[in-house]
Amino acid sequence: MKVVFPSLYKIRQNTLAHNSIHLYMDMLWYGVLTGSTMAFLSIYAARIGASAFQIGMINGAQAVVNLIVALPAGHYMSKRSVNRTAFISALLQRVFYGFLIFVPMIFSHPQQMITILVITFIMWIPGTAQAISFNALFADSVPAANRGHVAGIRNAVLSITTIATTLICGQLLTYTAFPVNYQIVFGIGFFGAAMSTMHLWFVRPAFREEHAHEQIQIETDSRSSALKGLLRFDVLQGKYGRKIFLLFGFHFVQYLGIAIFPIYQVNIIHISDFVISIGTSIFFMVMFLVSIRLEFITRRFGYSKTLGVGIVVLGFFPAILAMSTGPTLYYIANIFGGMGWGFVGGTIYNYILEAAPPGGRSGYLSWYNLVFNAGILLGSVGGPLIGQMSDLHIALWIVAIGRIAAGIALFCFG
Repeated sequence: MKVVFPSLYKIRQNTLAHNSIHLYMDMLWYGVLTGSTMAFLSIYAARIGASAFQIGMINGAQAVVNLIVALPAGHYMSKRSVNRTAFISALLQRVFYGFLIFVPMIFSHPQQMITILVITFIMWIPGTAQAISFNALFADSVPAANRGHVAGIRNAVLSITTIATTLICGQLLTYTAFPVNYQIVFGIGFFGAAMSTMHLWFVRPAFREEHAHEQIQIETDSRSSALKGLLRFDVLQGKYGRKIFLLFGFHFVQYLGIAIFPIYQVNIIHISDFVISIGTSIFFMVMFLVSIRLEFITRRFGYSKTLGVGIVVLGFFPAILAMSTGPTLYYIANIFGGMGWGFVGGTIYNYILEAAPPGGRSGYLSWYNLVFNAGILLGSVGGPLIGQMSDLHIALWIVAIGRIAAGIALFCFG
């Protein structure tokens, strides 16, 4: 026994180290995608004359697909290998980032926006399975005691690579002719997406907590009706239901502003791609600094308090942006945005996993994915409507107040 247990401990530690490295590399390359295509796609849409509603539907198309297939996907994956599902679904989704490279050279400006929306709609069919399966894979590949540490480092790695990529892309966009500059940026994003997907293949789900419970869950589902097994309304009982409601409120007010920000930056305060790249780099630099201390903060205050404070701080981004007339306040807004997202991005998934019991975790994650995308859809449509009913300046203040209120609610009741 004295020989076996140390050996098992060493194997577990080696497996954790193996998984951690590939989870970090996954996020490193995802940062390349974030700092290129994901950072500048909405800006590109604004520069070719897209409306706030069209820009909102870049996120809204994702939400529509997720709302249709989130629950069936979660039910299907509860009986499938999470690592294989995470890899294949990521591969099928991220190949579409490569298609964006050719959009500017083939279509006119109005046709480009339609094409971008079609690509986004299609790519989120496998993207739904990827979103659910990765959360489950993360839970199964990292022990609960290490998740805060791993998530914090992943957040920090994302910040570093996004900063570097955004600055490089800002230079490319400034000194290369339009639209070739954006095609190069989209190409960089596609390469990052491909490399990130490759590292997901090597992550091993070696720390499953639900082996004994999962079989019970599967047997229970097989005896229940198909509808009951699919919807799993029982997971909304108690604390998890309250947490889901609060998270829906946050995602709704979060995405109210997503379609407004690019239009306001490009058409109202007329900032350049270079200034946007600097602002985005500031955002992720501050996010990185917060990530360094995130594990200590969450251990001391817990996930719900940390998440609530982060959401409140996120509310200062649209408030300061609404007061800006040029680069200075835009940069300050990104300081608050990076600080807020440093708290939110590093805690929200652990906050959900903490509330989801080991047995049948996919059913719980499916409900979060459902309300997440409901918030995206309603926010993406609601933001442009608010802007049309008043103006973009007032809309930004509404978003700011909504985010602060959502953060306080989660801090007090989450």
